[in-house]
Amino acid sequence: MDKEEADKQAVFHQSLLDAGLVKQIKRPSSQPITERRLIEIEGKPISETIIEERR
Repeated sequence: MDKEEADKQAVFHQSLLDAGLVKQIKRPSSQPITERRLIEIEGKPISETIIEERR
């Protein structure tokens, strides 16, 4: 990211803070994302349950 783009982003973040839309701006983590494991569940897929409950 070049300086001009970083400055624009800083101004944008400050405007979000000033407007009260956010309380803080968190910096991205420098640590790599570890591989996630799937969790085995019994029964039908959770996505189906969510869709049924929304009806």
